[in-house]
Amino acid sequence: MPRTAFLPSASFAMVLALGAVGAAERPAAGTSPTFTKDVAPILYNSCVGCHREGEIAPMALVSYQDARPWAKAIKSRVVAREMPPWGADPHYGKFNDDRSLTQQQIDIIAAWVDAGAPKGDDADLPRLPTFATGWSHGEPDAVIEMPIDFEIPAEGEVAVTDFFVQAPFKTDVYVKALEVRPGTAGVVHHAGLYVIDTLPDGATLVNGRVLDANGTIMSRNAVARANGGSATQEIQKLLSFVPGRGYEQYQGDAGQLIKAGSYIDFYMHYQPNGLPRTDRTKLGLYFAKKRGEVAHQIYHSLGVAGPTTYLVEGKEIESGRTPRDARADRADGGEGGTGLPPIPPYVDNWKVVSVHTITEPITMYGLTPHLHLRGKSMTYVLTLPDGRDEVLLSVPKYDFNWQVYYELDTPKRIPAGSKVTVTTLFDNSPKNKYNPAPEKEVYWSEQSWDEMYAPQVRITIDSRDLRKKDVSTTQQPQKQR
Repeated sequence: MPRTAFLPSASFAMVLALGAVGAAERPAAGTSPTFTKDVAPILYNSCVGCHREGEIAPMALVSYQDARPWAKAIKSRVVAREMPPWGADPHYGKFNDDRSLTQQQIDIIAAWVDAGAPKGDDADLPRLPTFATGWSHGEPDAVIEMPIDFEIPAEGEVAVTDFFVQAPFKTDVYVKALEVRPGTAGVVHHAGLYVIDTLPDGATLVNGRVLDANGTIMSRNAVARANGGSATQEIQKLLSFVPGRGYEQYQGDAGQLIKAGSYIDFYMHYQPNGLPRTDRTKLGLYFAKKRGEVAHQIYHSLGVAGPTTYLVEGKEIESGRTPRDARADRADGGEGGTGLPPIPPYVDNWKVVSVHTITEPITMYGLTPHLHLRGKSMTYVLTLPDGRDEVLLSVPKYDFNWQVYYELDTPKRIPAGSKVTVTTLFDNSPKNKYNPAPEKEVYWSEQSWDEMYAPQVRITIDSRDLRKKDVSTTQQPQKQR
């Protein structure tokens, strides 16, 4: 996956102490901004979480000596609002951890560059933020590792692989926050962490792979079917990891229930980087601190709240499905685009609309558009039972390099009888600078050069109150390693 310069802080939560870095103030009239007084506070708040030694950005922007050679490029990217990456249209929605720059901050950076990028007085330089080492929010209550060290070759295509491990809990556990840490971050394109309650009859777990009675490796989708249900019914998503995003903490009484004896699935997509590598990704869990703190289960798909209708280029796809792309054996409850027709060559505004009917009250906590290289834009619109429309999120210039989770500043109650309409455009034309092959049809699968349609969310179903189950024997376990 291409890396673009000037990455933002992966999350403001990565920064443990920002108190010394104040908000940007406009320089006095007749003076030029300087790095130490005016620009460094902006970079320290929004950029150096990634733009520092040992992080994923291609260069550091901590010191004047770091930033000065990149001054013109910094101006170009921030004026174009390409950096820090924050795709949400500011006219719609209010979100936590909004890392976009204000127009005043952009103007300060532009004026600094136009004035020759002066350094300023060293005494004006704010204290560098303190960053967490290791786990971004302290040591988790439990850490679960992939069951094996996986070898990634220097070159070639690595098939997306499910690695299963049994959770080490003898009682049910309730999770309020969780984090994914790759063992070798540079080769993890993305990862999904899931929970499966039980293995199918006759299946065995061998070196992290689930084998059926005939010894055939089973994907989690195959596991779901063998358990007699659909992916949505049988598979619970915990968290996604992409570079720059791998921690989530749930608002209110939302969280995750991991049942005793269940299995964690590490769904790993590796991308070779020119050198042989080894990875053993970890999942860190932060438990609820008291009984009842987690009362509602988080779901990542609107499909759990009611049926979905799909329209492609204005034509309804019967039952929301067409014959599956044979290459895409997925387990995301219909998300990902499998079942949709392929994207034709050279089209630049190919439209997919999904209409998600809400059949019972839900609470929404956030949204995550997920597309691949041809993804152009995605907009979520809520229509209430009385016909009023509200744009929940609009991402008019989707960037595959940055998979942003937009957490609502306040959870939104959505009544039964509502619908959420997601409109997405794909660009398979030569005008798309990321398009590797505009002359080809594009199918739906996991690799970056294939495409994906996944209007993800974080929701809870109001009626599904976990406190109503018998919890008389449910306790939080001690910290586990």
